[in-house]
Amino acid sequence: MVLAACGPKESAPPASPGTEQQGGTQTQTPSTSPSDTPSSGPKVGGELNLRLNQDPDNLNPILSSSAYGSAIYGLVYSSLFDFDVDWSPKGDLAESWDTLDDGLTFRVKLREGVLFHNGEELTSEDVVFTMKAIKHPDYTGPRAASLASVEDIVAVDRYTVDFKLSEPFAPIFTNINYGILQAKLFEGTEIGDLENHPVTWEPIGTGPYKFKEYVRGQYALLERNPDWFRSEEEGGAPFIQTIRMKVIPDDQTALAALENGELDVETPTPAEVKRLLTEYEGRLMPVQYERNGWGYIMINTTKEPLTDVRIRQALTYALDREAIVQGALDGEAVVPPGPLPPVSWAYKPDLQTIGYDPAKAEQLLQEAGFTKGADGIYQKDGQPLKLTLYASSGSSLIEALTTMARQMWQDVGIDVTVQLMDFNAMNENHLQPGNFDMAFQAFNLGLDPDSLYALFHGSLAKPNAAGLVTSFNRMRYDNPEVNALLEEGRRESDPDKRKEIYGEAQQIIVNDAPVILMYSNLYTDFHTPRVKGIVNFPGAGATLDYLYQWWIDE
Repeated sequence: MVLAACGPKESAPPASPGTEQQGGTQTQTPSTSPSDTPSSGPKVGGELNLRLNQDPDNLNPILSSSAYGSAIYGLVYSSLFDFDVDWSPKGDLAESWDTLDDGLTFRVKLREGVLFHNGEELTSEDVVFTMKAIKHPDYTGPRAASLASVEDIVAVDRYTVDFKLSEPFAPIFTNINYGILQAKLFEGTEIGDLENHPVTWEPIGTGPYKFKEYVRGQYALLERNPDWFRSEEEGGAPFIQTIRMKVIPDDQTALAALENGELDVETPTPAEVKRLLTEYEGRLMPVQYERNGWGYIMINTTKEPLTDVRIRQALTYALDREAIVQGALDGEAVVPPGPLPPVSWAYKPDLQTIGYDPAKAEQLLQEAGFTKGADGIYQKDGQPLKLTLYASSGSSLIEALTTMARQMWQDVGIDVTVQLMDFNAMNENHLQPGNFDMAFQAFNLGLDPDSLYALFHGSLAKPNAAGLVTSFNRMRYDNPEVNALLEEGRRESDPDKRKEIYGEAQQIIVNDAPVILMYSNLYTDFHTPRVKGIVNFPGAGATLDYLYQWWIDE
């Protein structure tokens, strides 16, 4: 699960519920388009040019919360599991796994002989260190909630790890699946100070690519790991020699780079898709898919007057999101009725939603004690209803969306100022400390509905000792009924019952309106013909998860 400025894809899709917790070798190789597979087959060499929309927040897989960090560290580090195109788990660092003690112990057997990029072998101690760091009271990252049901992590022997659970835990595969750090490198480092460790910006993992260099505002450079642990039978390689990720915040600059061959893969704004499909037919290859995530406006539920649910609902009723999808995304998206988009197996299509109704918006404002002033703006106790919406700069999609939203709010009597700024600066200076009214971001979900826990569980709404909310629940939303449902969803293993539980939680979240769900994209990635072997992964498109199967054919 990662935050994104305008919707880059997730780096690691999770498993669906109810999958068998046995085995560990790869059983299915994702298929590629026949047009992408020349008879000569894969070969080693070449440089791949990718885009980073923004600079990463950091390159530590247990601390980073952005898609830009995960794009880099996702290729440098390995995790316990990988996931197939049917979302079933398969082994990455895990050779096999089993459930013991009536579901309260999850045992993982590691591959032997896996080497970190510095030549040291990965062992169970590294897994224990990584997971215990996330559970440590001084941990500063956003992932502590994912291990809430894990009471202890124990190294049984050099290659076996037991996860001791407080209760049966349905999303175990996804919730322990983070890049494994080398414990030895962090000896003597306090957990609360991990973000200042040199490895946070110079990562050393066991993945298919080695970190070489990162120049802020310019590029990150990765190099092929010839000693990667994957066997040839598992599709092991990798093939591409170097990967250069160029920091390009501006969409038009990135589009030009794609068209002139300076980028090999890019997800253009929806307004450009139809033109590229016709003008560049045969010169740029499309990969089309529905996104497992959404662009959304988060509302600070602890800041007046947004503590009043009627104000949050009024903000939602005032927006014609279908018109915004047509105007800002050229129709290449759908408006999700709730926080699980249509691609999710737990999607609930019959939610009672808050649709476009400007008259209802004004009615709610009046019920909350606001009256319209001579200037057309609602006010209360002499104070006009003025709010600020923060969003990332450099994206034409975000600029169009926020412009349209601002005007729609203005039309019903809500004065909203839009502030566009650097993605990381927005998170650090406004969202984490709570210095905001509203903010636009995007979120990429795991297919398991437990993703909602990280976003909406009230235990994650509380500021830490520094006064910051570092979890994904930056709306500071806390509803005890939702909390109980999200906890129940973690305990329940039956998929049908889980779907009912999450459906009920979704309806309450929609009613409480801590977020305004703007769109779920219908994406089209484009890649140059020189790039072969790209996998169209459901919900993720040309995902970097399978980049080790790509190769360059000049």
